[in-house]
Amino acid sequence: MHTTDTDPTIRELYEEFPLGAGTVSMISDPENPNAWIQSNVTQPVEL
Repeated sequence: MHTTDTDPTIRELYEEFPLGAGTVSMISDPENPNAWIQSNVTQPVEL
């Protein structure tokens, strides 16, 4: 997530990839290739 006082936009890209018997997920900033979080632990999100 990226926010500033002048730009309140939240930018994120969520991706999931199968890996063996599991899934790897990644949250990244599409405008900053160095900003990302990767995990092999996922939880469903209910809105």
